[in-house]
Amino acid sequence: MTITTIQEVTDVLADIDDNLARKWLKNDIIKKNLAISYDFWLEDTHIPMTLKEHILQYLAHAEELGGIFSPDA
Repeated sequence: MTITTIQEVTDVLADIDDNLARKWLKNDIIKKNLAISYDFWLEDTHIPMTLKEHILQYLAHAEELGGIFSPDA
């Protein structure tokens, strides 16, 4: 099993031109959750997806996710 690091998530978020991505870039809890959820996705589904694709899905559905992922949080 691969363990995605917060630094890998940081690198991806820094490369995305989006206000919410920049906000998440400053939040280590969000970055940790993105890394963990990506690892579980790969392990549980075996469906190939890049970390960037995974994060873009979270960004696209942030309002529905709510909590710390909410654009209003």
